[in-house]
Formats: sequence, structure tokens, C-alpha cells
Amino acid sequence: MTTTETDVGLVKVLTTRDIVVAGVGLVVAATTLVSDFNGWFTLGSAFWWALVLAFLINLFLGLSVAELATTYPKAGAIYDYGAAAVPGTGSLAAVTGIFLAFSFYAMFAFAGPGETVAGAFGFQGLFNGSGAIWPWIVAMTILAVIPNLLGIEVLAKVELVLIIGMLGIRWLFGLAGFAGLGETGAWSAANWNAGIGIFDWSTVLAGGLALAFWSFVGIEFVAPLAEEAKSPTRSLPRGIVIGLLIILFTSLLMGFGVGGTLPTSEWGAVAFGELGCEGQCAQLAVGQTMFGGGGKFAMALATFLATFASMTIVYAAMPRVLYGVARNGHFFGPLSKVFGSVHPRYRTPWVAIVVTAVLYTAAAIAFQDVIELIFSAAYAWLVLYVGYHVMVITSRFTNPDVDRPFKLPLVMPVIGVLGTIVAIYYAFAGVHGLFGVRSIWIFVGSLVAALAAYALRGSSGMAEHLAEEIHQEL
Repeated sequence: MTTTETDVGLVKVLTTRDIVVAGVGLVVAATTLVSDFNGWFTLGSAFWWALVLAFLINLFLGLSVAELATTYPKAGAIYDYGAAAVPGTGSLAAVTGIFLAFSFYAMFAFAGPGETVAGAFGFQGLFNGSGAIWPWIVAMTILAVIPNLLGIEVLAKVELVLIIGMLGIRWLFGLAGFAGLGETGAWSAANWNAGIGIFDWSTVLAGGLALAFWSFVGIEFVAPLAEEAKSPTRSLPRGIVIGLLIILFTSLLMGFGVGGTLPTSEWGAVAFGELGCEGQCAQLAVGQTMFGGGGKFAMALATFLATFASMTIVYAAMPRVLYGVARNGHFFGPLSKVFGSVHPRYRTPWVAIVVTAVLYTAAAIAFQDVIELIFSAAYAWLVLYVGYHVMVITSRFTNPDVDRPFKLPLVMPVIGVLGTIVAIYYAFAGVHGLFGVRSIWIFVGSLVAALAAYALRGSSGMAEHLAEEIHQEL
């Protein structure tokens, strides 16, 4: 494959297929196995409404991200978008970009560990292991980091193999359920009586939207790869939409197929009992119940592959956000030179990759409640989704003359803002005080760090005015 080196040492090699693979690989994670089965076995068939609503929220988000990523195809992604959306090219623009980058990075300090822990349970299950989970967490991290250090082309090939395996297992379980091939018996629509109607909106929104949202969250992780895409204008929008459709199909096929083989109450007892780690590893309970030890092994394999695929993309995207900040001299003074460098042979931001892996692994070992970590990350993540839409709207006025190869009707990000705010309200009804406060701490801490990072700028000798640089290059 022919590669084209960019002005900062990255290489343009990614195709639309690679973008689809990256998006699906990140989103269809081990934690989505947990959240999907928790949703299906709590709400019954009504969960599909929550899935469709979550799909629409993420579709609008994905389209807004596609406009930003094709307008500003930079590895820093949200950092570059935030800086460019603020009027002028001075300190306010730079601090805004740094703040958003740090907020995104800190938010994932909840999501990444949750995903790693979920995958570690599957990894442990593959070998019928027992005891402490932390060695499996460390092993999962090492496996996800290796392809990132070896270059973006190696990463793309590994990711393709992983998603074929983990999607295939999910589809097989769904099809087996419809065909009545498992030990749970024949599929029947009568099994879907959870006492919740599909038009019981308040229950569906409050009880399932946060879990359904988790089935799609993360599609914006393809944005930091825009700088390494051969044709970001073509591959980013197509890749995002195709990826979301594959994810929706997978969730519906697996959920309806598996859930229809037993009454919802029975599945709930299995998933939230000891076999399902009280909801933390519901997918392993599903595998055991449907196909015995072989089924548990298959679900453990799917969990392992899903975490491997997801965290591989995490360790591609998140370090590139730090790399984007650092190469512009905005990462705590002398650290900018270190974090803004790439490996001379593999063209990867290897320092940022290693540091990110160490930080997220430490958090995973310290906090091992998967569902708690999912909800903590989801709240802040939805707030950042509002920010993406606002950046699309704002940049239309602050940078009216910049070329926008993929341009949305302005009403779409406006609908995206309103829809996401409504989703936050209903999805976290009754727990805003808990998860909202945690999000505030994330954003306050990120702002303090952004101000400190900007105050120490300049020692790397890199460009100080990010927004001006973006405008000149584009």
C-alpha cells in the first residue's frame, strides 16, 4: 500500500473500510454486551425503542463530527474543532481547544477502564481462570497497545480481523435464538412480556436510554484518524453512517434472537444472578444458559475480541488527541516536545500511547464496577455531544469562509443539541445529582489543567496560535 507522509509525520493510508472498521470496533465493545443484555432483560421488547432513539442521537452526532472532521482534518480532533470555533486566534481559542481535549480524555478515564474490566472478565473466562482480575486487565492492555505501536496500517489489519470475529459471534447467537438451536428452547414472541409497553415512554427513556446510548457511543473516535485518511471527505461521512447502521443491526439481531428464547423475567434472573456476575458479565450467563460450557466460551471469546478491538482504537484515538495538543506547544511546556513526537519508523505517537495505557490501566485496576463506570462516562459523554453540535453551529459564524467539503443543513446540529439535552434529562432522571456532579468535576479539573498547560506554552518552539495555523493550512 502506498503511503503519503503528512507534514507532521503521520501517514495517509486509511480507506472508508478502515473508518467503518475503526468505528464499529470501538463502539461494539465488551461493555455494550453488558449494557445491551441489561437493557433487553430489564425492559423486554420495549428496549428496541430506546435503541432506535439512541441510534438517532448518535447519527446526528456522527454527521456533525463528519462536518468538523472534514473541515479540520487534524489528529487533535476535538482540540482543533474547539479552537477553530472560537473567534480570533489568541488565548481564548487555544484554551478552549485544550479544555475540550482534556475533558474528552478525562471522560474516557471512566469509559476505558470499564471496557477493560469487562474484557478482562471475558479473557479470564477463556482460560477458566479465577481470583484477582488485575493480571487480566494488564494483559488486555498490552495486547491492545502492541498494534498501535507498530503503525496505523498494522492497526487497521488487526482491527478488521477482530471485528469479523466478535460480530460473527453476536450474529450467530441471535440467529441461533431465532432458530431455537440452544438449550433454552424455541423462540417465541410471548416470552417478551416484561410488563412494559412500547409506548410507555417515561419508563423506556428513564430505564433504558442510558444503556441504549451506550450501544452506539464512541463513533466520534474515528475523527482523530482523519489526518491519516486518504480521502477524509469521502471516507469519514460514509464510514460513520455505515458503522452506526451495522451497530444497530447487531444490537437488534442479538437482542431479539436471544431474548425470545426464555421469558424476560427468567433471563433477568440469570443475567443479574451469580452466573452473570450480578449484571457485570451478563453475556457469559447468556452463553452458559444457551449452549453450556461451549456457549460461555464463545461469549467469553466475543467479550475478549470486543475489548481488544475497542481498546485498540482507544489507544489510537486518545493519544492522537494529546499529540495534537502537544505538537502545537500547548501541553505543559517541555512535555510538548515529548508528546508531540512520533516514532521515526512506525510513525505513531508512541509516548502518548504508552502514557495513556498506563493511566487507563491504573484506573481499571482501582475501579472495577462496570455498570457504574458506564453511567459515569455516559453523562459527561452526552454533555460533550452537545459541544460537538455547538462547535458546528459556532464555526459557521466564526469561520464562514473556510471550505466545508461535507456541510450539513444548519437545522441538523440544532436538532442534535435539543435532542441530546432531552436525552440527558430523561436518561439520568433521579441520578443527575450523582453523575452530573461527577461530570462537573471532570470539566472543572480539565479547565484547570488547560489553563496550566497554556500558561506553560512555548518551550517546545511549536506554533502558538492553533486556530490561525488551521485556517492557513485549509
